[in-house]
Amino acid sequence: MDETRSIPMHHEDSARGRLMTAAIALFARKGYSATSVREIVAAAGVTKPVLYYHFGSKEGIFLAMMGEALAEFEATATAAMNAGGPAAERIARFLDGTFALVLEHLDAMRVLDAIYYGPPQGAPFFDFEAIHERFIGMLTTMVRDGMAAGEFRPGDPEDVAWALAGPFEVVRGMSLSHPEIGFGRERLARLVRVVFDGVMSGPAKESSR
Repeated sequence: MDETRSIPMHHEDSARGRLMTAAIALFARKGYSATSVREIVAAAGVTKPVLYYHFGSKEGIFLAMMGEALAEFEATATAAMNAGGPAAERIARFLDGTFALVLEHLDAMRVLDAIYYGPPQGAPFFDFEAIHERFIGMLTTMVRDGMAAGEFRPGDPEDVAWALAGPFEVVRGMSLSHPEIGFGRERLARLVRVVFDGVMSGPAKESSR
């Protein structure tokens, strides 16, 4: 009998989680191309057939990691879009929730950055641009809602979206490269407030204080 299929389901789940955790840590420390299947299974305390059962290959682990990250981002984005309240509050919740995901998965974010910004590592294709476009698109939609409601001054919604993305990227980058500095969620909220102060209409600005 195939040993992987004889493992009880709760052990399968545990093995899958250990494999994912081990792979992400190794990818973050050594890089995707320099990490071998042998190292992943050794760190996870399982055998190669268990990895092949759950993911099919090293490429499969990478795609599963990216797929789970995308699913969590989409859940955060959907919650922000469906929430009631002023656009500024929805935007703040969206940015805070997305940044909370970054803090929860720092190693995975380091892997993503290394693949996206660094030299080719032989990782399978993943549409990073689609995630980035979705992020800016969500911000643009909420800014447009705020302009339509008179909450924000008239202007180009996408320009404001990029202005809001700037503080997020600064705090995200500092959290990945220099976590000891402590660029956390409070700093992000303060920087986003600076942008809001520049784009809010007079009445909306007063009511938000």
